[in-house]
Amino acid sequence: MDPLTLAMIAVLIVAGYFLIIRPQRKRAKDAAELQSSLQAGSRVMMSGGIFGTLKHLGDKQVVVEVSPGVELTFVRQAIIRPLKDDEDEFEYADVAELESVEPSFEDAAVTTDVAGTSPFANEAPIATDEVAAEPEAETGKPTDKLADQG
Repeated sequence: MDPLTLAMIAVLIVAGYFLIIRPQRKRAKDAAELQSSLQAGSRVMMSGGIFGTLKHLGDKQVVVEVSPGVELTFVRQAIIRPLKDDEDEFEYADVAELESVEPSFEDAAVTTDVAGTSPFANEAPIATDEVAAEPEAETGKPTDKLADQG
């Protein structure tokens, strides 16, 4: 082989190492450090932009409390980074304060009356089929109201 060809192959291998392999190893090392630094009670940001507090840590999954009483389960790799104290924009009230303010489920129930109207449809009736079959007439054939009218 030509020495110039060997030099070009060596340059490509070295460039591949510095452009692909080395940054990938650095990201893997940073991710391992992040995973080992996680503790219950830490505030974190998830990959979907969700902020929460770690409640339980497992080998593969974590339970994150996103608001008082609301817990979600994520895979550990979904944690992007821990939050610093000055990054939180909002503070949550204590659960005891929220319980005195929250309405009960009976107050918020949505019902539909017997006539088929809905409180969300401005009291408009629910559409039904306009073709109503009647019982068989004396001829033994089913009759149709709309066919009889036309």
